[in-house]
Amino acid sequence: MRLLFLLILLLITYACGTSKDVSPENASKFKEKHPSFSTQFANKVEDIYLEKGMYGDFIFAVVDENGLAYSFTLNREILKGEESSLDNDTPIYIASSTKSFTGTLLKILEQENVLDLNNSLQEYLPKLNYSDSIETQNIAIKNLLNHTHGTFSTSMTWKTAFLGFSGGNDELIEDLNNDFLYDPSGNYRYSNVGPIISGMVAEEMTGKTWKALMNEHIFTPLQMENTSTNVSDFIFKDIRPSLTVTKERGIIEKGFYKSDITMHASGGIISTINDLSKWLAANIDQDNVLLNDTSWGKLHTSTTNQDKNYFTYHRSGYSLGWDIAEYQNNKMLTRFGGLAGISFHISFMPDKKVGIIAFSNDNRAYLLPHLMANYAYNLINELPADNIFKSEKTLFNKSFEREDDIPYPDDSQILAVNTLNDAIMGTYHNAENWPTIEIHKEGDHYVFNWGILKGKIFRNDQGGYTSNLGVLSRNFHIKGNSLSTGSLIYKK
Repeated sequence: MRLLFLLILLLITYACGTSKDVSPENASKFKEKHPSFSTQFANKVEDIYLEKGMYGDFIFAVVDENGLAYSFTLNREILKGEESSLDNDTPIYIASSTKSFTGTLLKILEQENVLDLNNSLQEYLPKLNYSDSIETQNIAIKNLLNHTHGTFSTSMTWKTAFLGFSGGNDELIEDLNNDFLYDPSGNYRYSNVGPIISGMVAEEMTGKTWKALMNEHIFTPLQMENTSTNVSDFIFKDIRPSLTVTKERGIIEKGFYKSDITMHASGGIISTINDLSKWLAANIDQDNVLLNDTSWGKLHTSTTNQDKNYFTYHRSGYSLGWDIAEYQNNKMLTRFGGLAGISFHISFMPDKKVGIIAFSNDNRAYLLPHLMANYAYNLINELPADNIFKSEKTLFNKSFEREDDIPYPDDSQILAVNTLNDAIMGTYHNAENWPTIEIHKEGDHYVFNWGILKGKIFRNDQGGYTSNLGVLSRNFHIKGNSLSTGSLIYKK
């Protein structure tokens, strides 16, 4: 019986994989190896948080091949010694870091012989034909993942990222076929379009949604039990929101501006530090839960060139979902993300077997996760961390001040409710299949609804109107029954 029990236990372990769980022993080893790290890091974050009068949350973790090694959380409640719900199980939106998950998913499907990343878009998704203006047989699935496919669609991008849509993949393919730009050069051009189309390819080849495939092939094998591609899987108020903040007025907008329909293959995952540490550890260790050694190597190798600088990182290439970069003469794989005030950082140094996860949601401090990731790397790698931090903080200061000085409409500019202004109310439709716009009253103000987004209406200096929709502000004019916003024309 004892042998039978052990055999069953081994089978269960094998079936569940070998994902890295949160380990107190690993944290203890990190502390023993870096005894002053915790104090130095905490002091540095608290100093800058207080200096800048920040709002919102800062969440941070160090991960190695064995999983979570160190974590830290900070917000105003924690600074005051008050109770806070912020911890390693707090749901956070990872935005464009989703692209590395989607690239991994497609690589898994290739390893399972479901598809070939070198095969063409025409072979796998023939109904996407760009009105026969683009030779899609020359666009490989790999080109979709590494941003060298050359195609772009404003309507598809806005619907999936911000506004929502109701017609499924068929509606998005119609947008791509009829509203697109094309660069045939094959050069790297970053956008959401390629990974979203690759998600459609995965759905076409498996008969399952991208969301179901993510759960089946990544979240479940890594035991990421608090990770999802659906907002509705979480208690909404628990998801850390975007904050729009100014030094004069404090928090002027607060909200999480995503719904299930706008959670997509380029920006559609909510997770936690505990779960993300399992994902990052799997990449650092290249364990065989998700992929074999050959597939991991190809997944982490540059497939196209880029020559760009972001903050302190020089990016030289892009794999199937990761930027290939360098920092302090160390190779890094990074995949950052942002939405309104949310800034998310995930990276690792493959040669050092260490990685960082960082999150903040004060819009002025979008460089904070990167600044503190660098400080942590420099402490771990025994570089002059404080001197480097002092130099890099000047870049942070400039960006913070620039964001802090952005003017936003105040209540004195709000469009007053009266009989004359009631004429703008109604539902407006666009002939090119953009989501409807609805204007209605709520108490003493008017509301501009565009797709799933909404915001109060203000007068602007151009004789028209402005509405802050959380993830974006939109100017519009109304004349009679016609509403124009940018180049889009709507009719009541």
